[in-house]
Parts: sequence; structure tokens; C-alpha cells
Amino acid sequence: MSTNFQAQLELYADLLIKIGVNLQPGQSLRIGAEVAHREFVQLVCTAAYRAGARYVQVDWTDPSTARSRLLYSQPEYLDFFPAYEVARHREMADDRWARMALVGSEFPTIFDDVDPAAMRRVASVRSRKIKFYTQVVMANQLQWCVAAVPTAAWAQQVFANLAADEAMSQLWQVILRMCRLDQSDPVAAWRQHDYNLKQVANFMARNQVRAIHYFDPTPGPDGKPATDLRVGLTDRPVWIGGSSFTPTGVEFQPNMPTEEVFTTPHNARTEGWVRTSKPAFPFEREVDNAYFRFTQGELVEFQATKGQGVLDEFFQIPGARRLGEISLVDERSPVNQSGLIFYETLFDENAVCHMAFGRAYPEGLENGSTLSEETLRAQGVNESDTHVDFMIGTPTMQVTGICQDGREVVIMDKGQFTTEVLGG
Repeated sequence: MSTNFQAQLELYADLLIKIGVNLQPGQSLRIGAEVAHREFVQLVCTAAYRAGARYVQVDWTDPSTARSRLLYSQPEYLDFFPAYEVARHREMADDRWARMALVGSEFPTIFDDVDPAAMRRVASVRSRKIKFYTQVVMANQLQWCVAAVPTAAWAQQVFANLAADEAMSQLWQVILRMCRLDQSDPVAAWRQHDYNLKQVANFMARNQVRAIHYFDPTPGPDGKPATDLRVGLTDRPVWIGGSSFTPTGVEFQPNMPTEEVFTTPHNARTEGWVRTSKPAFPFEREVDNAYFRFTQGELVEFQATKGQGVLDEFFQIPGARRLGEISLVDERSPVNQSGLIFYETLFDENAVCHMAFGRAYPEGLENGSTLSEETLRAQGVNESDTHVDFMIGTPTMQVTGICQDGREVVIMDKGQFTTEVLGG
């Protein structure tokens, strides 16, 4: 490993601590990572303690042991979730530990032979048991950040035509570039990028956009436009781009990289159909070339060229048939311009516009993070034990906003933000 590359990795770890979770002196940090990420996790721990961390807990995961349980456990034991896990999540929630999740699978296809029904059972019971913790995270009651660490198998999935070492080197270079580590001042670069994303959010607020119309005139297999989807928002929507804030005013970056501006739709106001443009991964299983049709906010028809059985199981989860997020991503984003399919949602969702089925972010509703579950439900904020993104943006997509006063504003033309939206 070259001295320069090691320095870049240390700078990346430091950026995740200072800009990603923005760890505060005396605050504890939880890191979720695969065992394959061990060397980089050591750098993150060092950066955290140098920043004044009280304690750093690393939750190591190993997909191969998870697969063993899913394949060979007695069926009745799949619903077991230990009480100590609930207790420690309660402590981390109550004490507002910052949370970092490092993605990048050591075995990207390891669950391909696992029954999706078993995966749904395990995921659902975990979601129910620690729902309180998920609510704290999604309401930004604590800082959280998702970032990536390459693995050999993931790198060769992205760069299939390269030898293992070269693929790994290439993927590291791409990740560091996407996170602006190639800039002379990465912190300043992130602040400028954050400002640019907030320009889009400000345009949406200033024009009081209350519905989004995604339209792709490219003919689908049935001869109709590939996408013709109208998504109605809540009555008091908030658009979020770039950084978020805790109730005490601590700024953090939930995703690194990030290129999206998003909000929370009303869960009964989506009509029409949409086709996906990149793979998605419910239960860590690939779903590709999917079609979804909605009526009164509910998914009433779905099909996929790859992963139909996965979707069949996924949409059995309560609340999964309604939307919890819609986003705007300019197709000129660095992630998309790389020309790569990353097979990892953190990157692919920041390449093009996407939507998420399931649980909604309360911050997409005015004062949403302070409202009760009952009030959020009454406002159309979707509730579910899952949240999975599906990419829908294309270079031929038109996006129009329908304003509160009935005006229509062009947000995107051929997949790109208009000059007016960007504040030009």
C-alpha cells in the first residue's frame, strides 16, 4: 500500500467522523461493518477517539453466518430475537450514540440460494423488536451516516473485466472521488455541494410543490410511456438535500456520497406506473427491470424480469406496498456519469431519481420529527418495517412539479435539473 493511498484512507476516515456523523466530544459511536472491513474500521476508530469519542462499539457482521441460520435453523427459531439486543439498542437510542454503517459486501451473491420467505421473517422480527431505535434514527434524533468500503468480490462485480487487484484499486479510487477526497479541501467541497443541493430544496419550497409527475416518453414493452407516475405529497412537505440536523442543531451527512434531494410522499396519493432503471436489493437479493402500478397510493400490480419471487415476499410486509420516499437526482451526478452499476444502493440511488417502498422519514413533513405516530399516520406518512429504494431515473425522464396554486413548474428536462431549479 502506497504512503499516499494510506494518507487518503486516513483522510476518508477523518471525513466520515467530522462531516459524516460529525461526532461530538464525549459522544459514543456505533459502527456497523462486515469483518472484511477490519482494516478501515481501525482507521475510523482512531479518528473517532481523536475527535473525542467516549466509546466506540463495532458491530461486526458476517454474511456467511447469517446465511447458515437462514438455511439450516429450525423454522420456529427464525422468529427469535434476543432480549439483550433490544436492551443495548435502547441504551444507544436513549444515550444518542452516533451511528455509522459501512457497506460493501464480502460475498455479494451469498443469499441467492436462500428462501426469501425466511429472510422476510428474520428481517421483520428484528424490525419490530427495535422499532424504537429505527424511529430515533429516521427522525434524526442522533447523527448517522452510511458510507462504503470496497471488498474484492464487490470490486469484481463492478469491474468484471479487471483482475482482482486492479478492480479493488479502481473501486477505491471511485469511492474516494465520489466522496470528494480528490479535492484540495474536501471539507470545503462538501460544504459547497451541500449548498447546491439545498438550492434545489429551496426551489421546491418556494414554489410550494405539492405533487411530482415523473414521465418518461420512451415506449415500454406495452407501447405506453415507460413511466407515467404522479406522486402527491403531504399537505406540509419538506424537501431535504445534503445534510440533516439533530434537534440540538448538530449537522451531519446521512449518506456519503449523496446527490439526492428527497421528501416524504402522502401514502394514499400515488397514481400511475413506473419502471426501474437499475437493480434494487430487497433482502440482499437482486431485483431488476421491475414494473410497478399504483392506485390511490397502493401498489396494485408488479412484475420483474429478475427477482419476481423476492418481490412476492417483500410486498407481504405490512406497509411495503406504499411509498415512503421520493427523490430527485440529476442524471449528471458523478455517480451516474461514472457509467457504472454499483450493485449497492448507497451509490445507485445517488445516480438517478429513485423512490422507496415502506417506512417514511418524518423529516419530510414539517415538524415531523416532533409528532406522534398517530399524527404522522393522519398526515399520510407511511409506516412499515422496511424501507427499500428502487431507481427510476433515466436520461429521457421529464419531471414536473404541481404547485399548491395549480401552477406547473418544470423540475427536470431529460433527466437534468433546469437552470431555474439550480438557482441560476
